[in-house]
Amino acid sequence: MHISVLLDECLEYLNLKEDSIAIDMTLGYGGHSSNVLKRIKKGFLFAFDQDSDAIKYSEERLKKIGNNYKIIKSNFKDIKKYVDKADAILYDLGVSSPQLDTKDRGFSFHQDATLDMRMDKTSSLTAKKVVNEYSFNDLVRIFKNYGEEKYAMSIARKIEEYRKNKEIETTLELVDIIHASVPFKYSREKHPARKVFQAIRIEVNDELNVFESSLRDALDILNVGGRICVITFHSLEDRICKKVFKEVSEIDEVLKKMPVIPLDKMPDYKIIAKVLPSKEEIEANPRSRSATLRVIERIKWGINMKKKKVRKVKLTKIEKLLYSSAILCMGGLVLLKVFFGANIGNLKLSIEKSNLEVSNQSKKNESLVMKVNELTSFDNIKDIVKDMGLAYNKDNIVIIEN
Repeated sequence: MHISVLLDECLEYLNLKEDSIAIDMTLGYGGHSSNVLKRIKKGFLFAFDQDSDAIKYSEERLKKIGNNYKIIKSNFKDIKKYVDKADAILYDLGVSSPQLDTKDRGFSFHQDATLDMRMDKTSSLTAKKVVNEYSFNDLVRIFKNYGEEKYAMSIARKIEEYRKNKEIETTLELVDIIHASVPFKYSREKHPARKVFQAIRIEVNDELNVFESSLRDALDILNVGGRICVITFHSLEDRICKKVFKEVSEIDEVLKKMPVIPLDKMPDYKIIAKVLPSKEEIEANPRSRSATLRVIERIKWGINMKKKKVRKVKLTKIEKLLYSSAILCMGGLVLLKVFFGANIGNLKLSIEKSNLEVSNQSKKNESLVMKVNELTSFDNIKDIVKDMGLAYNKDNIVIIEN
């Protein structure tokens, strides 16, 4: 049985309305789609999948809920061929449990089956073709790039040696070769085939290139106020999602330094959340432990803006020069203000100091005047005459009042 990962969180962050146009990029066995359809009774659901078995199962499941949906048997890279606008878009990039558990699909390294791993059974490239026909260098490349396998060269060399004598046909045959290529300790930590099987599956279905191309198209058709939820299950997918979301939601570094940013230079999107499964969900569904949900929203800025091609907000050389010049001018004005402000401050201090000196000198002058008046007073002269042993004749003294 397939249990949809982070179901409640997706339904919350998709911000579904009754009349929303929604897209499930990975229909699978209809876990997310059926719950989305229940919430958009006046809206419409588009659901993409390449797997005929999954489509057949989900068709029966969805038609019990309503008829306002369309299942499209196609790779989600073709989104723009079928949909030109949407309010909610969901990607669940994990391989579904029925695909892993169905023996003849060749996805699982626990069951013996023909090496296949195709999402679309009509595709010509299979896992069997990859391991038997790819060169040593190509095998090393995909094991390193898509599996981040540290024993990529050792495994590729063992595969090359093995197929000289016999074609590699089954999953467990490949597992035995991988076991023989890595140290025993490595085999005890986690299953040694998990990264190689992931790498081959990504190569067979061109998963990473298709995902990035589709994600950029999804951003382009998203309505203002609409949201995209992406559930990834390994670092390669998550890295692409994080990179694309960051590109379309960041402001240019030059603009970040401006006090006012032109509205047409603001990004069209903002990142809403990054969510990991709860402990309870991991216990109930161990396959959810590696899941990461990222959410982004298209923003409405208050004016009618033409829908731009999704890209990182960039400035032309002339615009960068103009903005840089403006920043330099503003910086220069600030420096001038600081410079002249400091000089004015120094001048004020100098004036205050001079005023203080004048005040002190005035006080000294007043003191000297008082001293002179005291020394030349009639009483003081009488005392001096008396001290000299002389007497004065009152008749010959005239006191002149000031």
